[in-house]
Amino acid sequence: MNILYTNFHVAGGGGHDVYIRTLLKQDTHTIYVACPESSNLYQSLKRDNEANILPLEFPGKLSDGVNIIIQLRRLLAIIQDYEIDIVHTNGSSDNRLVTYARLFSRRKFKQIFTKHNAFPIRGLISQWRFMKANHAIIFVSQSIYQSIGFPVRSDKITVIRNGVDTDYWQMPTTIVSSEQIRLVSIAGTSRYKGWHYLINALKLLPEPVRCRFTVTIAGDLPDIATRLERCRGDWLPEQVTFTGFTPEPYSILLNGDIGFVLSDAVETISFACREMMSAGLPVIVSNFGGLSENIESGQDGWIIPVGDEVALAKLLTDIHMMDPLALTKMKQHARAKAQLEFGVENMILETQRVYDAVMSNEAINSNQ
Repeated sequence: MNILYTNFHVAGGGGHDVYIRTLLKQDTHTIYVACPESSNLYQSLKRDNEANILPLEFPGKLSDGVNIIIQLRRLLAIIQDYEIDIVHTNGSSDNRLVTYARLFSRRKFKQIFTKHNAFPIRGLISQWRFMKANHAIIFVSQSIYQSIGFPVRSDKITVIRNGVDTDYWQMPTTIVSSEQIRLVSIAGTSRYKGWHYLINALKLLPEPVRCRFTVTIAGDLPDIATRLERCRGDWLPEQVTFTGFTPEPYSILLNGDIGFVLSDAVETISFACREMMSAGLPVIVSNFGGLSENIESGQDGWIIPVGDEVALAKLLTDIHMMDPLALTKMKQHARAKAQLEFGVENMILETQRVYDAVMSNEAINSNQ
């Protein structure tokens, strides 16, 4: 089977990049990846000497009409020349272009869409494309059913939660210091990631409690104006470190005790949350999207209402009062949960099952 993965991002693709890289681990099929030459995914795969990486853009605006035609012709050539059987799309822009290609392609191929975000699908045409143009639809969290914006029930849809490499994200379990508690996040610094809620919650604590915590946040460095705006003034530079973007955040987690992902939009299951848990960190999450699907509260992490800085400050106070051995046990529970439930093996196996079903014209989910 020849499978083409597509990714529309012209720069960083976040979880989309990790998703495609994870599926590249399967060795059952011949795999191709089409994405913009400027993208982090294209550049990183080329650096890693991955084969079958193809430059392709996915313009999304009607004003890009000429470029849409150019890229459509390139896509049609790729499908024909490489005898593509399945195109697995990961965003609206690439899914739309692939839908156009189905109308003109001499080669019949199957179209799959993975929905990675919590954005509702608006407009009758977009809803038609979503439900009718795709042979299979993968949700990466159960929560997407509630956020999609219109009733969906179809045997084309299945939930396959993102998997992480639990061997790579394995770290020695350390005893949490009784003096310092190190909060870390590798979820990025986009506005919706909610890192500012943690900083604002720390500012609500009395100084002796606040000083127990340090915060390290990996991701593109937000400028001073953004930090001051999101944190309503003082953003605690003496306690909070922004590392800037790092392609290998493993070392950041070596120096952490508790992770956090406090998103207030977009987020589904979060690769970063699962990676941090695999690294043996209990994680504080908001109850947005599918984040809470990762956590058994009080065992391997904590769940707080989205954007509730007062609740977060209370939780930090409770953590401050915890016995270090209790926190160490939570680290062990987080690692055990990841090993049991978050591995890439199930994600790859279930995705393979979807490929087999669409090629056989079978239902993806017989329970729908």
